Amino acid sequence: MRINSVQNSINSRVYFSGYAEKKVSQINKKEAAAASAVALGTLVSSVAVFAKLKRPSLKPFSKFIQNLADGLYEISGRRVNQRALSCVMDKTEFINEISKLKKSDYTYNFENFERYGFSADFHMHTNYSDGDIEVADLLDEISRYADNLFKRTGKKFIFSITDHDSVEGVKEALSIIADNPEQFRNVKFIPGVELSFTHRSPKSSNPFEISEVLAYGINPFKFDKFCQNLQAKRSRFIDDMLDDIQKAYPKNHYNREELIQFYGLNPDCLMMNCHWPVYHYAQTKTLLTIQAVRRGFDSDKFYRDTMLSIPLKDRNVWYLKEHNLLDSDLNEMDIIKFIRRFHEPHIENGKLVTSSENRFEDLIDILSKDDNVVLSFAHPYFTAEKAIDPQKSLNEFVRNSKGLIQISEGYHQAYPEHVKMNEVEKVNGYLKDLIQIGGSDNHSSIYIGAIYEGRQY
Repeated sequence: MRINSVQNSINSRVYFSGYAEKKVSQINKKEAAAASAVALGTLVSSVAVFAKLKRPSLKPFSKFIQNLADGLYEISGRRVNQRALSCVMDKTEFINEISKLKKSDYTYNFENFERYGFSADFHMHTNYSDGDIEVADLLDEISRYADNLFKRTGKKFIFSITDHDSVEGVKEALSIIADNPEQFRNVKFIPGVELSFTHRSPKSSNPFEISEVLAYGINPFKFDKFCQNLQAKRSRFIDDMLDDIQKAYPKNHYNREELIQFYGLNPDCLMMNCHWPVYHYAQTKTLLTIQAVRRGFDSDKFYRDTMLSIPLKDRNVWYLKEHNLLDSDLNEMDIIKFIRRFHEPHIENGKLVTSSENRFEDLIDILSKDDNVVLSFAHPYFTAEKAIDPQKSLNEFVRNSKGLIQISEGYHQAYPEHVKMNEVEKVNGYLKDLIQIGGSDNHSSIYIGAIYEGRQY
């Protein structure tokens, strides 16, 4: 019906006499009512369209978020509404967000907390690797701080969990978020993992060293198989190395559980460079056993008591010698040193051989299959200090990453005191073309509270 034609008929003054005039009047009234209804409907429709245009659009869900929801369903048997994962970022959103941030957003100290300048952290660990904090406790601290941050500044707290070679903490975090999305309305989260790889190290006393990258946008329900395979390799490596040491010293008793206990290993997440704790365990166990026999002590008890009297990080022969805990004629056993060198990463026929670690190429091959993943150097200074030409070495990693390395942790917050910050800035300058991010590298049993250092929180 054309509204204008009806309106014109209503406005025309046409006169009829008697019945005809009455019928025409009724017809005009009906048409007028119809016309009004049509006009009202048009107005309502227009208002609805306008309101729809003005209403903020809901966040569209990427394939990545759909895959995470599917992964949660697979492990729980419970369907997850993708809107429950609204705080989770995919790679595109992540890159967009970090491009807006600056160094002060990552500064992890008391003063920055107090003025709510701290708003992003892309490097932290839980008890699923070598951290002490449980995922639920970490998320509780973050959500409470994020609410205050948003109230004061209007900004959301942006973060990632990046356990060493493990995505179990990320899986638990996604499950917690999906269960109570309202708690995390003021955060943005990107699933992450810190991945280690071995490479030549001409400047180091060791032929090979371990470096690390931070991978963001990982699907933990798919990538967990890679991590599990790595853990299986490291577990076999430890057993094989202990077996060879046991064969070399059949009268001694080397025990995997004892190794794990006294060297602080997480049996569910064995760390990179696991040849070193095995080596230190075997050396200290062998030499303290010899000393115990000389003195008529129970060797196992003597070993346990000695180890418990030494800080975890110092349980090696060098510390024992320096603090006169070993007889002067006892020194590192060459056979154990030979066994370590046989098992640790080494060169055979010009190629790197490693049974317990990833090579850089291994990581790139598998990560390049996922177009939602992006990589960052983790604490790049530690990688650079192992190279004769740091700038060349770092840029070679970038070139060989198939476009994955787009970020660098230039604002790493946990370099030890002996590291000179002017040297760190020099290294960061080599990577100035990459997006710079930062992280606390927190391993503590508390997170936000850790920065207060005894102050009330």
